[in-house]
Amino acid sequence: MAVSGKTADVAIYNTATGELVTKIDGKGFTAFSFSPDEKHVIAQNRADGSMTVHEVEAGTHVRDIRGLGKVSNMSKLMGGAGIINELNGIFPVTVLEMGNVPATRDWKHLLVNKNDREFEIVDFASGEHRYDIKHANFNSGWEAAKLTLALLGGVSGAGTAGYLMLGSISNPQFSANGRYLLIASGNKKPTLWKMEDGSMVSKFESDSRIFYSKFSPDETMVATSDFDGVTRIWKTENGELVTSIGSKKEEGVIAGWSTDSKRVFVNPTGKGDLAAYDALTGEKLYDFAGSASQGAIFSDDQSLVFTTPHKNKRVLFQVWETATGKLLATVPREKKQDAVITVKWNPNNKLIATADGFKKPVHVWNVSGELIQVLEHSTPPMEFSQDGTLLATGGIVPGQKKADIGYLWEFYLDQPERLAKA
Repeated sequence: MAVSGKTADVAIYNTATGELVTKIDGKGFTAFSFSPDEKHVIAQNRADGSMTVHEVEAGTHVRDIRGLGKVSNMSKLMGGAGIINELNGIFPVTVLEMGNVPATRDWKHLLVNKNDREFEIVDFASGEHRYDIKHANFNSGWEAAKLTLALLGGVSGAGTAGYLMLGSISNPQFSANGRYLLIASGNKKPTLWKMEDGSMVSKFESDSRIFYSKFSPDETMVATSDFDGVTRIWKTENGELVTSIGSKKEEGVIAGWSTDSKRVFVNPTGKGDLAAYDALTGEKLYDFAGSASQGAIFSDDQSLVFTTPHKNKRVLFQVWETATGKLLATVPREKKQDAVITVKWNPNNKLIATADGFKKPVHVWNVSGELIQVLEHSTPPMEFSQDGTLLATGGIVPGQKKADIGYLWEFYLDQPERLAKA
């Protein structure tokens, strides 16, 4: 388990024993990832997007991978160019966590941002250059405008807050199995690339600037949402437009895909509920009626979705079945209770962890909306282990106002009556 604190150093612990394995000098890291075999880690620098590879057990430095050269203050403020810091909460988001290094799932390829227009694909095993990718039309003024709009939206509670991807200048996204790469930079022409040889498949045309995208699980399609609130579905094979969803009057943003890649879920940026659409025809199939969703957090397999109702102080959150739109749980919000600011799904779809404040304890629920446990002295951030049996959280030391600590909680998924222990 990797933990980063205020000094930006990264400490790696053995979760079985709690012992410190090694410590890595952070130097302003904004993204950090383990390799699939857990033998290596990559850390990405906030200032220039450069990467360092370390061997976990010994903590030894393996190699450096050069990133951007000189970067602007805006880039530094945004958390580093070319990195997507996933928003682990409900819009408007107030809790941010360290992002993932841009790499394919199998870690064969790493994406290096050279200048927000040119990118390099690097082989992870050797650190050798494979090929370059040129993505033009970067607009720094638009990035500054996005930040302003998002901050204003966050203050006002408007849907505009959902447009912000902090830590992102040119947003790169790999498809599930690493066959394709999509780069969007807030312009009207995101580019789609084939990872096998670095060839450009298509430059998508839009009437407005593209700010978000999601690949289908089977990699055959990709959905983009522009600033006018129109979502378009494209074929990854040739870049052909499949269908369009929404308009300037019915704005929305792509929220997710069904596991079988037959449906897309679009979240309204104004009035309305989260809705499911046919990915090939754009026909609305059903609404998640009553969600009035200001944000949707999907389970890992996309079979369930967590929503918080927009401007409804009587409901804390809802849980839905994505295949049918069936409401599984509605959790009432207590008087004077703050809204949920961060959410984590257990990988087994059995538990949901939430928090409603930076210094508020983490609550653990089942998918039926029943409160299982309040984790004493815990605080955000939080993260489940891959097998779902462990949850890492921040925390406080009782009686010491300025003392921060991390907790590791063990859950007994086969024995629901047993409470988690720290």
